[in-house]
Amino acid sequence: MPTVPAIQAPSEWSRELIEKIAMDIGKETVAYVEVMYPQAIAATSSTFKLSLRNHIYNEIIAAIEVTDALEERLKRREKFRRWWVKQYRDIRKNDSVSL
Repeated sequence: MPTVPAIQAPSEWSRELIEKIAMDIGKETVAYVEVMYPQAIAATSSTFKLSLRNHIYNEIIAAIEVTDALEERLKRREKFRRWWVKQYRDIRKNDSVSL
């Protein structure tokens, strides 16, 4: 397996750089969804793309603010995501009305 070169630790990056990276990831994700799933975009509200971009940005910024407890946060979020998605799947499965 090839060796991955070391990079600067995020704690050494400026807040401004991290904010730019977070916004870039948000914008890239929105572009990906728009290109790969145009019908999904068409089926959403006019604010969906902005909301998705900002949600991704906010999650990245929130993650860097807890760097000392990042592993714990990641585990907690994984558990929550599984629970959250299951709740909505169950609601949609058991109810003819979509949320």
